[in-house]
Amino acid sequence: MRILMALVAALSVSATAAVAKDLDGGGGNPDTAAARAKFFGAENVNPFTGELRRDRVIFSWATNTTYAVSVKGRVFLLDSFVTRLEQTAGRTPFVIQDLVNLHPEVILLGHGHGDHADNAAFIAGSLKIPVVATPETCDVLQLDAARIFGAGTTLNCIGAVSRGSNPGAEVNKLDILQGAACVTAFKHVHSGRVAHDPTVPLVTVVNDQDARDGQMFPAGTPLFANPQTDYRTTGFGGPAGIISLFFQFVVPGGNRFTFVWHNTTGPLKESAFGPALFGIMDHLPKTDVELGSVVSLGYLTNGERDIVLYTQHIQPKIFIPGHMTAVALESSSLRWKVGFEQELKVMNASYRPEVRWMVDPDDYLRPLVYDPKDPRWAGGDRDTNSSCEQDED
Repeated sequence: MRILMALVAALSVSATAAVAKDLDGGGGNPDTAAARAKFFGAENVNPFTGELRRDRVIFSWATNTTYAVSVKGRVFLLDSFVTRLEQTAGRTPFVIQDLVNLHPEVILLGHGHGDHADNAAFIAGSLKIPVVATPETCDVLQLDAARIFGAGTTLNCIGAVSRGSNPGAEVNKLDILQGAACVTAFKHVHSGRVAHDPTVPLVTVVNDQDARDGQMFPAGTPLFANPQTDYRTTGFGGPAGIISLFFQFVVPGGNRFTFVWHNTTGPLKESAFGPALFGIMDHLPKTDVELGSVVSLGYLTNGERDIVLYTQHIQPKIFIPGHMTAVALESSSLRWKVGFEQELKVMNASYRPEVRWMVDPDDYLRPLVYDPKDPRWAGGDRDTNSSCEQDED
């Protein structure tokens, strides 16, 4: 019996050591460890150091199109807006300090509207970390920083494309997340309403809220109710807010796990830039996961046609929808799921990704964990040699 107990103890220590070997980052701050456990799951975080598993890619939905992401133990934010960000946690199960305590190393903004860029200047300024955005949105974020932290305060804001450039004119490699991911960005088109496409039957999306939602999740006090904690972006992002970016991330080594993120989905079929943008998407290396907005300002005239067109050109193995809690009403997610499934049918879509639908608020902070070495990500119909030549850990 003693021998058996000793063997069990030895195996336990060995397993713990094996998990610890795959953890990295952090820095020993207990607040960081707690925040990372909240967002990424306690099973993926060292409770003493806040270090994250290096052998997994983890996405954590933080409302709308905002995600906390861990790649090789490196943490960053995709967008920074939070739906119903309140002074205490409520329907949204975290507060602004949790995002600061998460200690991301960079914030990437898909575009500068307030339902994407709110809080970016505060988080970046508090942590002295860079923001990646369009040059025009960087201008607005500098105004935000001066308002929040005082005159003369500036942010390290990196323009992902050239000022004033056309959508699709540049496909740029970004010098961020070196050693964790190769990052590519190009400008695309914001969602918008255009005339009904007569070649596609209209699928009506019922954008309504569950009548029980207010009773189940009573509204708290918004963070911005206190002027001292109003971290919303200036003028909802101003004229620059509509200028939109599409990001691709390739994880070096293994099977080159690749994901893309776009926090808006434009009517490219009617856009003069559409052919060039679809051409770029067609020639991207294989995509394993697409984090994409299913909600368009044009849903009343063309349903979810635009996101189906994006998926047909990107062809992800897995599609994860976003933007269900802004424009789309809170608790309306399943309405958009029905609309998406119907849109695939009426368009007779030839490509059908596996869909991992997200429903608020249950899927907030529910970590989606992927193993980059899973054989599922190997090969495919597209070229996997993406020029991502960083060393594998």
